[in-house]
Amino acid sequence: MKKIVLLMIMAMILASCADRNVSVKIAGDIHDGGNQMIRLALITSEGMEMIDSMNLQNGHFEFKLSSENEQIKERENSPMMFQLFLSEENSLSTMAKKGERLKITADAQDLTRTYHISGGEEAILIHQLDSSLTAFVIPTEKLYETYQKNGENDSVRAEIEAKYVKMLQNHQQYLQDFIKSHPNNMASYIAFFQSYNRRNFFDIYQDLDILKQINNSLSKVYPESEYVKAMTNLADMVEMRLNAAAKEYSESVGDAR
Repeated sequence: MKKIVLLMIMAMILASCADRNVSVKIAGDIHDGGNQMIRLALITSEGMEMIDSMNLQNGHFEFKLSSENEQIKERENSPMMFQLFLSEENSLSTMAKKGERLKITADAQDLTRTYHISGGEEAILIHQLDSSLTAFVIPTEKLYETYQKNGENDSVRAEIEAKYVKMLQNHQQYLQDFIKSHPNNMASYIAFFQSYNRRNFFDIYQDLDILKQINNSLSKVYPESEYVKAMTNLADMVEMRLNAAAKEYSESVGDAR
């Protein structure tokens, strides 16, 4: 009996030591996921790097990302962005910081529209953004169906277009309020670049001031973040182009006079 107790204590100690090297844990359950493969990718400023994969165990998965992993070690001082894949068309994005333990539940048919998450501040805020986008997309898709069925009815189509414009304005305002409410959270980048049907809700040229505000706030909190550096470089490039275009226009007006 004493040997059994000793072995149990030793196992607990070994497990505890192993967990000390875990920077981030992402685990959860995918309903109706069976035993299909799930993959985890790290999203960097230069693209996407697959870092782990496993077969679901009756829908359950668990990824433990070690601080000894060079991909993780060099980035763990600021939030890291990840993407979970069941397929290229069925995935979800989230963020996690060192020490966080994310827990996810979702339906295998549509990860993004059905998932719930806990265990991380950025992760919860990104879920809020995903939920708000879903709340915009579902009625938008229904409006489009009605629009298509009323191709010859100009008054109905005009009414539908007005409804869509109002919904679009409301969602854009939601995103602006979200960014203002979370100036020091990396989820604000997700809000700024959120899109639907290949259309961004913010225009990087017209709304450059918003991106610069996000950069200014986050550069103070996460000065070494590759995401912040990339977004700062992007904003600088856009500003340079705008200044060049303004100068060219000014010179053309001067020549015309």
